[in-house]
Amino acid sequence: MTLPVLPPFVRSRTELDGYTLYRSAGPSGDEEVGCVVLVTVGTEDEATARAWIDSVFAALASEPNPHPGGISAAFHIRDDGKRVINYAEWVSAEDHLDAVSAGSNGVGSRTADWHRVQNFPGVRHVAVERHQPPA
Repeated sequence: MTLPVLPPFVRSRTELDGYTLYRSAGPSGDEEVGCVVLVTVGTEDEATARAWIDSVFAALASEPNPHPGGISAAFHIRDDGKRVINYAEWVSAEDHLDAVSAGSNGVGSRTADWHRVQNFPGVRHVAVERHQPPA
């Protein structure tokens, strides 16, 4: 699978032009990054963006079956508070596709915490894009 390069506003895992890093997790090991997934959601405001990201971390902490291909996640909030981008590193695009197909509407299991993430008030899904990792 040939992946597109990252858009120019993405400088690194922790730096996106026009966005501020809010929370991140990983990487925890020596896994080689084979795919960067940019997950974009729209939010009503910065408070909603922060609350939604916090709910993702709660769902990740309670995940009974974490997918082995996930390496890290870095959540950035756009300067106006109305958009979040998760810069997620995966071992491969196939691992991410497997994780998404195993969940009910995303990478998580069918738990109450993930249901809350997927149905969070004031949040709407915008896009999921897979890219080549930076050179």
